[in-house]
Amino acid sequence: MNDLRLVIANNLMKYRKKAKLTQVELAEKLNYSDKAVSKWERGDSLPDIIVLNDIAKLFNISLDSLISESNETPIARTPRTLFEKIYSTKMLITLCSSITVWLVASILFVSLSLFTDFDFLWMIFVYAIPANSIVLIVFNYLWNNIYYNFATVALLMISLAVCVYFSLFLFLDINRIWLIFIILVPLLVLDYLWFIVRNKSKN
Repeated sequence: MNDLRLVIANNLMKYRKKAKLTQVELAEKLNYSDKAVSKWERGDSLPDIIVLNDIAKLFNISLDSLISESNETPIARTPRTLFEKIYSTKMLITLCSSITVWLVASILFVSLSLFTDFDFLWMIFVYAIPANSIVLIVFNYLWNNIYYNFATVALLMISLAVCVYFSLFLFLDINRIWLIFIILVPLLVLDYLWFIVRNKSKN
């Protein structure tokens, strides 16, 4: 009998492909990272028994079918490329939306540079960061991807603080505006605690 890791790896890949799921999509359904799923399918590590049971339920098969050696020809495993990771529909839509934000910012920057002599046009790119963060937050909620929520909300809060700082310092010459970053600290702590609560409620 083959090593149990390879048996489970082959079965996991077989049933995932039958369900027409990518590694990223399976990871999202299990609340694990796609790196973990990739390791399972390469036989580098084993999911624990609770996760194996969840996978069996997800594929509507018995746990025995998942951990037993199949008589079918094993599916050839090919090295996972970065392109395969990125080229899932959800990630592609999110990436295109983010690029659109920066495209709009670039067009605005070039247009204003041609027709005005404003000194702080680079602030357009600073303002684009919270705009991009909002786009990422929206798509994270749409895809129900809780693992990136903390990072995107934190990025939004930090970028908004930076925008307020530069706006008030450059345009109104307020010297002690750096004090707003003190407010940012408890907000980031709250964001992290909220992420932990959401993660536990999912599990």
